[in-house]
Amino acid sequence: MNHLHAVIKSIETEDHISLVFLETGGISFSTLVIDTPATAAYLQEGKEVVLVFKETAMSIAKNLVGGLSIRNRLPASVTAVKKGKILTAVSLDCSGNPLTAIITTRSANELAIAVGDLVEGLVKTNDISLMQKE
Repeated sequence: MNHLHAVIKSIETEDHISLVFLETGGISFSTLVIDTPATAAYLQEGKEVVLVFKETAMSIAKNLVGGLSIRNRLPASVTAVKKGKILTAVSLDCSGNPLTAIITTRSANELAIAVGDLVEGLVKTNDISLMQKE
C-alpha cells in the first residue's frame, strides 16, 4: 500500500458522500468518502490524515500532454524498475515520498520506463482512501 500524509483543505458534501480536497508537499489531491463531517469527526478542514491507495491503482504517465479526467497527478522520478513476465513494479520518489506502481510489463516496455525518468503517477479519486492520523 502507498501512504502519503496530507492535510484536508476543503470538503464538499452531498447526501452521505463527501468529496475531500487535500494537499501534501504542494500536490493537490481529491478523494471520495462515504461519510460526511457530521458522521466522521476526522473530516475537518485543517485535519491531518493519511492517503492510502494500492500499488495497482496507480498508473504511470510519461511525457503526458493534453487533458485528463484523473485529478490526482503525482510528479515523480523513477528510482527502480523490477520487471516480471506480466507485471512490473515501478518505484517512485514523489517529493521525498516513496511510492510504488504496479503496471503491466507490456506498458512498462512501451513507455521505456527507466531509472531516472520523470513521470506522473495517476490515481483516480475513488481509488484513494483516508485514514485518521494517529
